[in-house]
Amino acid sequence: MNRIALYLVSLLAFSFAIHPPSPTELPAVFKNDLISLSIPLEDDTLKLYTDTGGKNFLYKSGIKKLDTKRSKKNLWEHANFENLLAENEIAIPFIKEIYFTNDKSSNFDGMLGREWFANKIWEFDYLNKSLKNLKRREENREKSRQSLSIYFKTDSTGHHIHHLPRIEIIVKSDTLSMLLDTGAQAYLSKQAQKELHKNELVAMSFINASTFNRWRNTYPEWKVIEKGDLSFGKKADMIIVPLVQIGGVTVGPVEFAKRADSNFEVMSSYFMDKEIVGALGGNALSGLKKFVVDYEKEELRIRK
Repeated sequence: MNRIALYLVSLLAFSFAIHPPSPTELPAVFKNDLISLSIPLEDDTLKLYTDTGGKNFLYKSGIKKLDTKRSKKNLWEHANFENLLAENEIAIPFIKEIYFTNDKSSNFDGMLGREWFANKIWEFDYLNKSLKNLKRREENREKSRQSLSIYFKTDSTGHHIHHLPRIEIIVKSDTLSMLLDTGAQAYLSKQAQKELHKNELVAMSFINASTFNRWRNTYPEWKVIEKGDLSFGKKADMIIVPLVQIGGVTVGPVEFAKRADSNFEVMSSYFMDKEIVGALGGNALSGLKKFVVDYEKEELRIRK
């Protein structure tokens, strides 16, 4: 290599060190503390819901927009999904799978779930409405106010068997294990919309019936909205918890919708490292404003 070439390489390396590439900011849309990606197509836009507690799915509208056919088989190749993500600088899921599910929702065309989030570093910024997939060198540039552990079900070598993160919160001095569920959502009744001053489809947190009933009996002053959640064609009560502690940060008020104990018992048995009693959604997590979820180091780091 001649001197000019060596000089150019050195100059490039110096420039890279002074001005490292910015982390990839995804085409994210934040609405009611729910996060989706808006991916441009040739003549349309593919709207994909993101959910740390979900799976990779295409809905009926997504199948149509990607000009592919419904099937029980993996649609990854048929839908040309990898090229679509790569062209838009969107991370490739840990497992290259996406399946059709008959979701009749008109809000989204599909979902990117736990396999998409797995083994990566994510920056959630609810304040500035941005979602970034960080590289280690990029993540290290910013300091965190504090960090707390997240937990996964692992094998004997410490590798994640499943990619559903468990987080611990504190409510009235009780430590509760929850699924970290950025996509948890609910459809509010007209009365709940009016009382909460919120839209119909919103981010939500969930709690098992046993804890819900204990809270209701122990803290009668906590507001309960009867049949406030209309998700899944059923009517469920909601309770508003004034304060929830996440690490050293207190957020609130936070709405929790009641769910049967069996939902979390099954999830705990198959997917979690420890029993959980609920799911912590964006209506609570948004109170942290900006944080990093690091699947590699098993940490949630709250930014300054």
